[in-house]
Amino acid sequence: MLFFKAKVRRVKFWWNLSFAYFSRYRFWLLASLLLFSSLIFTFYKLLPTIMRTNLITLGYVGIYTIETIPTEVLSLATQSFVSSGSDGKPIPSLASHWTVSDDGKTYVVFLKDNLKWHDESPVSAKDISIAITGVQITALNNKAIEFKLPNPIASFPLALDKPVFKAKSFYGTGQFRIVDIDQVEKTVKKISLVPKDKGLPKVDIKFYQNEDQAINALRLGEIKSLNISGAKLLENWPNLDVEKIVNQDQIITIFYNNEDPLLSSKDLRLALSYAINKSDFDGQLATSPISPTSWAYNNATKRYEYNTSKSKELLLKSGVQKPKIDLTYTQGLENLAERIQKDWQEIGIDVEVKSEKGIPKDFQALLTYDRLMPDPDQYSLWHSTQKSTNITRYKNVKIDKLLEDARTTQDEAKRKQLYSDFQRFLVEDAPVTFLYYPYEYRITYKNIKPLISKLPK
Repeated sequence: MLFFKAKVRRVKFWWNLSFAYFSRYRFWLLASLLLFSSLIFTFYKLLPTIMRTNLITLGYVGIYTIETIPTEVLSLATQSFVSSGSDGKPIPSLASHWTVSDDGKTYVVFLKDNLKWHDESPVSAKDISIAITGVQITALNNKAIEFKLPNPIASFPLALDKPVFKAKSFYGTGQFRIVDIDQVEKTVKKISLVPKDKGLPKVDIKFYQNEDQAINALRLGEIKSLNISGAKLLENWPNLDVEKIVNQDQIITIFYNNEDPLLSSKDLRLALSYAINKSDFDGQLATSPISPTSWAYNNATKRYEYNTSKSKELLLKSGVQKPKIDLTYTQGLENLAERIQKDWQEIGIDVEVKSEKGIPKDFQALLTYDRLMPDPDQYSLWHSTQKSTNITRYKNVKIDKLLEDARTTQDEAKRKQLYSDFQRFLVEDAPVTFLYYPYEYRITYKNIKPLISKLPK
């Protein structure tokens, strides 16, 4: 009983003391509580901004599903079996090497030693899921994968330049790990990556349907770096760094419908080529369907220098009376189409320009971008049997034979000679006019460049 009374007296003592202390210092206590609450609230509001100081948001233009995202976009997250060197030749990446059978139909790819996924498990060939149309794929053991082709294709190793992930996951082999993918239906809108090394920044990759949307996002600060085809509206922004580079993986081309009653005339096609003033193009002049960085590039193909007298002579030789041509152009090439229209009008051709969002099924002359693959194999674009991809409807027995032989031989020297001849004969026959490799502009906020410099090259 005495113990209980002592406890009660002690509680009353501390209660009275606390109340007296609060009564005397209530102003300071309330002010301290208010200040502490304000600090907590401010920190909560600023936390996203603080976190973003170690975040890079990159923009890409294109509509992709998870299966079609290019290797270059996912290069931070993982590697491919094989990558493309600066000259277009295949070089090992996850693969240590590969072999090819005598008939050129079977490739066996061997993995490097000591590879690990992001979950620290060893990379095994049996864990890798990859699909290539028409190819039978078998994991022979943990280190080797066999690819059986229906026909020999010397360029096949570059078909293995695809992002490789562990089956049923997004565990890769790169220095960054994918932690989230935002999709609308099946279209990828954003990929979030975190680094294995805490000294590296986080990375978000955002995708936009077209350049206009991407540029608006850049202006609003939603993304901090972007590659685009034109930068005139952004070049004078003081907080942006603009780097101009030649995109030699792309070529601006005028494709002619070689089955058109007018454009089936080689003399008329040559007249059109000579009539174009090629000065002041926004890029590097092109003379071949193959990139100048390629090991197979032929620098000695015929040049079609601007020559209106030659054009008029060839036009007269063609026998075409009062020619009228529809010049169709795809997005972003309107100004160039109007320039070409004036050039052709100067030699007496009636030209109407019109735009298309994509590649139309029927056209007379089509001004558009052509994507150049690392390997010089252009069978699908020029071989007469390729009805859906040979958009010029071009037919030439000599070109067919060169393309057939070049894609099946494994001898690099022979391939080079075959593709050298292919370029020479194709350019001389002029089923198209090759214009230029366009400039590409890398736009980056200046304050984010130090973070970007930390990213793996």
